[in-house]
Amino acid sequence: MNKVIGAIIFAAICFTLKASAQSFDVPKGYHFDKQTDYHKYEPDIIKAADWLQKTHWGTEPQKTDAVTQFVLKWAQGVPYIVIELKQAVMDVSDANPQLGFIYMAQYCKYAIQHPKNFDTNRASIDALRAVIAKYQAEPTHKHDTQVERLVDIDKANELETWVKTDFSF
Repeated sequence: MNKVIGAIIFAAICFTLKASAQSFDVPKGYHFDKQTDYHKYEPDIIKAADWLQKTHWGTEPQKTDAVTQFVLKWAQGVPYIVIELKQAVMDVSDANPQLGFIYMAQYCKYAIQHPKNFDTNRASIDALRAVIAKYQAEPTHKHDTQVERLVDIDKANELETWVKTDFSF
């Protein structure tokens, strides 16, 4: 009996987490006029990153564009986070441009969640793992040898070393 109740509670939690990620809406009338505006929208950036990660491409194109623009405007102006968009990041988003936004959103999410011990390598690793996960989960992705190579690097447990030493293809 306890196992059944535990399973029901676990399923309810999973459903709630998925529903909350799927129900994100871009804040109405957002603006980034001063630094406090960026801090104010940090929780929304985290939710946007999760929403982009979990929502299949083409499911809600207008909403996806709005979420992407929100994250892009925030990321371009935030004065206390510098996103490293190295050539390798551009390479993995050539065939699937959405992956570049996944990288950017997840990098910002990491930076927001780790203000005291922020590390650019860790942020890049987390963002790249999100790119890999999205690529593998997305049924409509275009085949990309650069992303496939990134998958292989991660499977070989060499992603951390690669980011620290090379971070290029």
